[in-house]
Amino acid sequence: MWNFLWIESIRQLNKMKIIFFSFIFLFVACNNKQTHVSHQSIQTNAAVSTVLNYDSCKKEILLLKQKNKVGWSKLSIPQKEKIFTSAAVQTIIPGWIGTPWDFNGTTETPQKGTIACGYFVTTVLRDAGLPIARIKLAQCASEQLVTTLIQPKYVHRFSNVAIENFIKSVQEQGYGLYIVGLDSHVGFIYNDGKEVYFIHSTFVGTRNVQKEKAADSWVLRQSKYKVLGKLSADERVLNKWMM
Repeated sequence: MWNFLWIESIRQLNKMKIIFFSFIFLFVACNNKQTHVSHQSIQTNAAVSTVLNYDSCKKEILLLKQKNKVGWSKLSIPQKEKIFTSAAVQTIIPGWIGTPWDFNGTTETPQKGTIACGYFVTTVLRDAGLPIARIKLAQCASEQLVTTLIQPKYVHRFSNVAIENFIKSVQEQGYGLYIVGLDSHVGFIYNDGKEVYFIHSTFVGTRNVQKEKAADSWVLRQSKYKVLGKLSADERVLNKWMM
């Protein structure tokens, strides 16, 4: 009799354990599913927000140009240079930081798809308000891209020059936005008056759009040949931007 009662008690206890653990499993599974759905919603919202914010940035450029158009001819080159450079570096480029690189990348929207180095340069310039042949220029060799956009008097070439001397040359040329063509790469050089930065869609390391100190850039350092054009100093570029 006692044995029967003992066995029956064990059976009831095991049933209770099964019910308890089944409840725990369902609770955790439901919460995990909810978390996964919430995470997907956050990612979707972030993508939508990126597109909307970037569209706002491009509209901000149009308003900036409208605001300065009437008195543009009366401004000095340094004044025009600062307005143009700020539009590209502070309004358009930040949205691109972190966008994945790919050799065949042609996306026109930051954080969506991938972007090659040439397409990064031409897309930024177009969206910053400079009317250019985005696709044609992006497919050019890096030196051709530089010399097509910038007049010869603003272009300098460096062959087997130490990175320190290259940066010193940029510092001597002063504040502004430059385009640099390398052995097999192209990107922006930005001199803010204190520091020199290399902004590019990089094929090494992070493999995405990066803004890094020029002195710390492996890509910039290892290139034997550099063609540097000071885009923001070229009056032809500045006036074309305001058209």
